[in-house]
Amino acid sequence: MNTDRQKNRGPEVSVIMPVYNVGAYLDVCMESLMAQTFQDMEILLINDGSTDDSPARCRSWAARDSRVRVTDRENGGVASARNLGVSLARGRYIAFVDPDDWLDPTYLDKLHSRLEETGADYAECDLWRYDNRTGRKIYRSCGSCMGQAYTLREHMKYGPTATYKSMSRRSLWERWQIRMPSCSFESPAVYALVIALSGRVESIPEALYYYRRFRENSLIETGYADREGRPDDRLGIDAMAYLVSEFRRCGLYETYKDTLEGVVKYRLNDILAMQFHRRREEDFRTLVRNCRDYLGEAFPQGHNEPYITWGGYNLNRVLTHMDWLHDPSCRFNFSSIAAVCGGEDTVLPAVRHRNRYRQEMLERERQQSFWRVLEDARPEWLFMDLMEERFDLLRIGTRYLTASDAREGRILAGDQEEPAGERLACGSQAWRAVWTRSAETFVRRIRERAPRLRPVIVESLLSERVGDLESREAYPEREAIRETNAVLRDFYRVLEDLWPEALVLRPSDDPLYFTDRKYEYGAVPSHLNELFNRKAAAQLLALTDKIKAGGQL
Repeated sequence: MNTDRQKNRGPEVSVIMPVYNVGAYLDVCMESLMAQTFQDMEILLINDGSTDDSPARCRSWAARDSRVRVTDRENGGVASARNLGVSLARGRYIAFVDPDDWLDPTYLDKLHSRLEETGADYAECDLWRYDNRTGRKIYRSCGSCMGQAYTLREHMKYGPTATYKSMSRRSLWERWQIRMPSCSFESPAVYALVIALSGRVESIPEALYYYRRFRENSLIETGYADREGRPDDRLGIDAMAYLVSEFRRCGLYETYKDTLEGVVKYRLNDILAMQFHRRREEDFRTLVRNCRDYLGEAFPQGHNEPYITWGGYNLNRVLTHMDWLHDPSCRFNFSSIAAVCGGEDTVLPAVRHRNRYRQEMLERERQQSFWRVLEDARPEWLFMDLMEERFDLLRIGTRYLTASDAREGRILAGDQEEPAGERLACGSQAWRAVWTRSAETFVRRIRERAPRLRPVIVESLLSERVGDLESREAYPEREAIRETNAVLRDFYRVLEDLWPEALVLRPSDDPLYFTDRKYEYGAVPSHLNELFNRKAAAQLLALTDKIKAGGQL
């Protein structure tokens, strides 16, 4: 028997589970724990002031199995519940589990074995993201990108920050007195720190944890509002400030300060993207303003200036990898330039969409909100591509709508139907004429209304290939893709001629320019892999840094 194990005389693993009003899901989670192939554990159920039948279910499980220990307390939040669990734990290892999730039977066994074999302090596995509305599940790799393992610093930035799907030595938490702060996003507030203190991450490339998404009344779905419904206008900020302070407390700040800026901004970008369509506009603007104020204080030498994004979804992905605050309220997707340059005498009806983000983008096109945001946000940069120009246009009166795939799944309000209009086929002579006139108007208006704006054109094209780092194959519709890309190239030339002062990035010749066949949002030609997106982000950052420093390109 291991000497440490002899001294401990307690369970090998302590499973810590905060419980708050999850009666509908708790039994499923507990059943998955009881079915574990690894049995040398204690299960600490921290009842955090539940008002449903969760306490009764906890006591029922404790009566059935002596390994289950229940602690009742007044509601204090998930962070303090986890901290209490750590203080009560007797195991050599601790594993956090959320009570609305469930586990593969080998979850504890495989994580424990890996830690025992390697002597590492921390290990995690991949996971399934389970949609509670549809039953669909999506694989999420936690330790690699396209099969390429993260470096330690990459893991700090890109690894999913939840405390579930992992196991760590209790001695690590005790030695460094790691505690989660009493604020929202308590796990991201310590995740990068735990990894840095561990010095390595043992990753198991199997999805052994099932994370339930879109559960009713979850914190994400309620927008992290308090009991009175007031939104947290510092959401994520206090967590990131705590993370930075903990790096200082543990003497690691100077070693990781450059990495920390990327970690903090990447996490805040995630939070803003999550909150954008869940908050009222004025509440969201307050949150963005507070994020900028914090970043200006924490990283005064870094990029903190606002910018507008115009173009395809993949451009969003590229920009979120830059060490820059990515504000989704300054983002415009699924829209053609022609749609924001048409006449104002045609009133278009509002539409609803099953996808809240797409509804917001369609509504922005209908209202031509680009010009209002340009004035309100006062951006210093415009990052754009022309990926959404590959769709037909609908002419309705003096206006145009983009007939993009974003319109699929929309719900027309009541009996009101979207007005019929003439359809201009992408690439047709009429379509080209409309688009060229619109591009001229677009550039002229921006020069008039935002003369200090710096345009950056990313010449994005549809990918001809799909695959991974080992092998790639052509899309079946490659000839149609090439025809579309030829049209897009024509219009990039038009825009560059109209805007000679624009910075231009042409990434499509890069060997990494292909679609990840396992991309969780669909392996389609308009989606590129994340390794490429990170590389393109580094190139864009180098361009903007040189301009910011006053250099010449």
